[in-house]
Amino acid sequence: MTTILEPPILLIVDDDFINRFVLGKTLESLNQTYRECENGEDAINWLKSTSHNHIVVLLDLNMPIMDGYEFLEYLKENPCEFKHTNIKVIVLSASTYSQFLEKAPSAEIVQFLSKPVDKEQIKHAIEESIELFQQ
Repeated sequence: MTTILEPPILLIVDDDFINRFVLGKTLESLNQTYRECENGEDAINWLKSTSHNHIVVLLDLNMPIMDGYEFLEYLKENPCEFKHTNIKVIVLSASTYSQFLEKAPSAEIVQFLSKPVDKEQIKHAIEESIELFQQ
């Protein structure tokens, strides 16, 4: 018997309006439903309040208020607050992967994509995240 999975919702977390706009257009072209947050704190609040079961977070690292590193740390340290949903994180950053690993060596992410990203990179990262939901 196959488990029918609700389509995931994607959450863009980036302080830059243009980045959110371009990424949103990319997601629309891939027929993906998405929401936007300007920083990690807004994203945490949205995740706590959502009724969605499967969420793929497209996370920028360098943001004011709560950056991507702090966001990842919060998820890791407060799993009970998110037990109602399954969250997968894809990091989209101008930083390098080695810089990311220095600051967040134990962060649980699906993929790290260096900006600028193209539609195919996003598509494959989302597909990989969806596969993980089904395991």
